[in-house]
Amino acid sequence: MTDTQGKLLVAPPNMPDWRFQKTVVYMWRHDVTGGGGVIINKKCNHPTFSHICREGRVNRKEGIEPPVFYGGPVLNNLVGVLHSKEFQLSSTNSSRGQPLAFTLDKKMLDVVANGGGPKKYIITLGMANWNSNQLEEELEALPPRKQSGSWLVIPYDEELVFGPKREDMWDMCVSRAVENKTAELSTKFFKD
Repeated sequence: MTDTQGKLLVAPPNMPDWRFQKTVVYMWRHDVTGGGGVIINKKCNHPTFSHICREGRVNRKEGIEPPVFYGGPVLNNLVGVLHSKEFQLSSTNSSRGQPLAFTLDKKMLDVVANGGGPKKYIITLGMANWNSNQLEEELEALPPRKQSGSWLVIPYDEELVFGPKREDMWDMCVSRAVENKTAELSTKFFKD
């Protein structure tokens, strides 16, 4: 099993599933029961954070208007917060050794809307989930899938995830995946 927890799944250029084309997914959970992640590079035009706060009856301090990202096609009306780990609630999903935490709790929205909470965060709408062994099959490109349509996996990088060039995130992640694979193959070739 390829462990993707705490890593980035990057859609390959030939991703067959239109819902995931040109996406970068942060995997906040991956174990024998399946996987859970959120798309972190597709900004939503609507709803805005203020709209979410109005609908959810969350008091929002004036000027707090972080972008909202399309987290994925599952439970696409569920608002989550992917965030740094220095601030967590008892309901936060967090594993030791994992760089970020994920919270699906209105209390976190209350805190963020009032200017508190984690130093770094991404507001998401929806998520991406995989059943047991489903992600492994996609990663291994088992038939009828093609290898060119298999997810790319790269280590978490804070600058990629929270950096200023989020609109270029997918391109940068694909380049990083190619560099990593080239280095891996070169090491193997020259070692043998």
